[in-house]
Amino acid sequence: MRTFRMIWASAAGWMIDYFLTMLIVPLGYAALDISTVSDIQLNNPLHIVVALILPALMTTIGGGVAGRLSLENPTPAGALVGGWGLLMLFDSPLEQNSFTLAMLITQCVA
Repeated sequence: MRTFRMIWASAAGWMIDYFLTMLIVPLGYAALDISTVSDIQLNNPLHIVVALILPALMTTIGGGVAGRLSLENPTPAGALVGGWGLLMLFDSPLEQNSFTLAMLITQCVA
C-alpha cells in the first residue's frame, strides 16, 4: 500500500509539474520571441531563466506536492517526479544541441 501511495503521489506531482510547465513556460517563450528550441541562446540570462530555471522550478513544485501527498516518506516521491520528467524527456526525440544537454542536467538537479 505504501508503494502504491508513493507512485500515485509522484504521478500526481508530475501532472502538476507538467501542467504548470505547459502553462507558464510558453508565456515566457512568447515574451522573449522564442519560437523553436534553436532560438534559445544559453548566453542570454533571460533565456536561461525561461528555458531552464522555470521548468526546474515547476519540477520542484511538483516534487513538493508529491512529497505532501506521500504521507510517510516524502523524499522518494518528490524525487520520482524528476524521474517521470526524465522518462518523458527521453520519450521525445532529442535534438543534438547544447540546450538538450542543459535541460537534461537541469532536470536531474531538480
